[in-house]
Amino acid sequence: MPQKINLLIFDLDGTLIDSKRDIANAVHWTLRDLQLPQISDEEVYAYVGNGVRPLILKSVGEHPEAYKKGLAIFKNYYQAHLLDHTVPFDGVVEVLKQFAAKKKAVFTNKPQQFTDPIIKGLKLDPYFDAVIGSDAGYPKKPDPAAIHHLLKKFDCPPDQAVLIGDSKVDIETGKNAGILTCGVTFGFRPAEEVRMAKPDFVAGNLPELVGFFA
Repeated sequence: MPQKINLLIFDLDGTLIDSKRDIANAVHWTLRDLQLPQISDEEVYAYVGNGVRPLILKSVGEHPEAYKKGLAIFKNYYQAHLLDHTVPFDGVVEVLKQFAAKKKAVFTNKPQQFTDPIIKGLKLDPYFDAVIGSDAGYPKKPDPAAIHHLLKKFDCPPDQAVLIGDSKVDIETGKNAGILTCGVTFGFRPAEEVRMAKPDFVAGNLPELVGFFA
């Protein structure tokens, strides 16, 4: 029996979109500009999920004096290359259409200045009733304040809302908010990390969501 859900809250990177190539390219550019050693793509992907500042701090490593400059370099480069390679994952549009009668939101630790143009550029904006980035006035995940706001905004009981994401921090956020959680195993984080976070549901692809949530 599918779970009755009236509000679906999606993570962005690694859940709705495959943005890892553009993020990695921006990190590599930043490290070259700073004349610091390169790191692997896999290391970059492991640093994604907690926002731009932690991403750059971890990427520059033992060079804290380079952090401020690196942050500016990254932001400038990434802003100009947001959609070079970034695409929605297979089935995204079809799944969002299937949930046309339900409220849908994006809650991401990605800054709004990147989030909005990506969603608009990929023509996903018509499908969402709210988009909350890291600088939208709410604390970042795993703080549940943004989810509490969405529950109130859409007059949705916690047991009729679900947070869908590809990382431990997503699952922790949903649990902190007292709503259902769904981990996806096709994103940036290892599938084992997702499962160990003990979400209420685990999806190997986005179309599986349709079967989970009535």
